[in-house]
Amino acid sequence: MTFKPGQSGNPKGRTPGRRNAKTRAVLEKLNGVADALALLGEMVASAEAPLALRVTAATALAPYQYPKAPRLLRKKIDLPAPTTIEEATACIAQIGVLAAARRIGLDEANDLVNFQKAFIEAKIGTELEQRIGMIEAALAKANLNLNLGIAVQGGLPELPVGPDEPTTIMPAKLLPMARQLTELPPNPGDNGGGES
Repeated sequence: MTFKPGQSGNPKGRTPGRRNAKTRAVLEKLNGVADALALLGEMVASAEAPLALRVTAATALAPYQYPKAPRLLRKKIDLPAPTTIEEATACIAQIGVLAAARRIGLDEANDLVNFQKAFIEAKIGTELEQRIGMIEAALAKANLNLNLGIAVQGGLPELPVGPDEPTTIMPAKLLPMARQLTELPPNPGDNGGGES
């Protein structure tokens, strides 16, 4: 059977969802046998591959072959390396002054401020961890049973949470363990009223 120009051997066309032969060949290569980067390299080097496929493969490979150049500040500025939160806060203020004077760009200033904020957050986390450790060590050394003055008393039926988890006690109300002050005591010289 001979075909006239514009006709194909399949008048209905390709079945929707079915991949073409080139895509199937690529996926068969990738089917646990080939490395994706190696396959992209083969596509770029292949003279038989269509130009569009070679350009797409080259675009995907370019970041691996030519990593982005590091971003550098356009002008040198002197910022001390902070060791305390106060020093990092002073650096943030200095960065603001430099940005306002147009010595550094706003994007550079924002990045530098984010570095200082990350230092502050890390410093706060480290100091908090140390303080909690010191408190736990002091409590363990003193062998104290810490009483915060609040007790929870169940008033509703226990609720099952899951097959391997304990039941949950639903509190009816919070009861103070010791007498708590609800308002400030009056000043010693105060007669309880207005001005005399």
